[in-house]
Amino acid sequence: MTASATQAALQMRFRLRRGDFILDVQDTLPATGVIALFGPSGSGKTTLLRCVAGLERSAEGFLSLGTTGWQDESRKLFVPPHQRGVGMVFQEPRLFDHLT
Repeated sequence: MTASATQAALQMRFRLRRGDFILDVQDTLPATGVIALFGPSGSGKTTLLRCVAGLERSAEGFLSLGTTGWQDESRKLFVPPHQRGVGMVFQEPRLFDHLT
């Protein structure tokens, strides 16, 4: 991240339905320090992180870091995962279905 990006805030708004589950999140988080995400199994932690990383796409999604937009479905903006500079460590070894 650039110096200006580290001073910025991460703004997000996601609404995503998967069967009986609905992820409905709207928040602004500081882009500095450490942020913990916790909750019971099935509460949407991984789904939210997948939305931030661009691995899950919300039809009503919005995500920006400072003045840089990563997703704004109202403007048809979607920055792909490999261009976001977000790192995740998954519990399972599979990330992309087309890769081994």
